[in-house]
Amino acid sequence: MPYNPNEPRDNRGRWTAGGETVADRYARTFYPDHPTDSEIRFASASGSESRKPGCDLTREEGQAIVDKGKGWENTPYPKKGSPLLGGGAKQGVGGDCSGSVNKIYAESGHPYPYTRSGEFAGAANAGRIPFREIDPKDRQPGDVVVYDGRGHMSIYAGNGDVYSARHEGGKPFGRLPANQFQGRQRYFRYQDRSRQA
Repeated sequence: MPYNPNEPRDNRGRWTAGGETVADRYARTFYPDHPTDSEIRFASASGSESRKPGCDLTREEGQAIVDKGKGWENTPYPKKGSPLLGGGAKQGVGGDCSGSVNKIYAESGHPYPYTRSGEFAGAANAGRIPFREIDPKDRQPGDVVVYDGRGHMSIYAGNGDVYSARHEGGKPFGRLPANQFQGRQRYFRYQDRSRQA
């Protein structure tokens, strides 16, 4: 359904359509097996658990994500106002950190609803996206790294490195040390909800 600026809003100012938020409609359309925001809120209020269990990605699947990230090397960081920012990232054309990570996961067969870096940890811990936070000691290639207080995210590549978009100086997407960015590093592993744990 195309975007309509005249759609009504809910009491929190979010666009709605037919009684559900646009985010819920998007999730229901493109990710039917994932719970919507409304389902998660209802489950929290009722004390039930809506988050579906899933299996962690294997090391091989994580490595396949890293290999896909290699193909994004030298993808430029888009200019302010570009449609390539966020969910519009395109390999070789342009992408920011959250958009690039989202597209690399999707191209690897592990899609999730686009989520900005500053909202990623909260969305994962609330079950809105199919990731779970893990202990940094257990990290493996393919995990998502979120930098607290920085508004940045990347893909862990192994050996202390990440694949990341870099805003500073307009540098392109590439492999660099994980400690290149400030902020506490938090690691998240994709949960394949089509497989039971």
